[in-house]
Amino acid sequence: MRSRTQTRRGDRPEDGSATARPRCRRLFCVEQAAAYARVPTREICRWIKTHKLEAYRLAGGRIRIDEVELAEFLSSPESKQP
Repeated sequence: MRSRTQTRRGDRPEDGSATARPRCRRLFCVEQAAAYARVPTREICRWIKTHKLEAYRLAGGRIRIDEVELAEFLSSPESKQP
């Protein structure tokens, strides 16, 4: 699980210029992610625990899931496995 302050590869241009487009994405709590995916909250927790779905731990210890990463995961065949 990544800390929210860590960046991902591709967040900035390779040349290191400051013209990188800022990431403005919605972050879901576990309950919101479960409602979005139409699965129980324990399923979201299982996906995070098995490293199938990436999550962020905020400074206060709360877990957040990026909306775009969740949508990409749900469209992958990996999410369809029992």
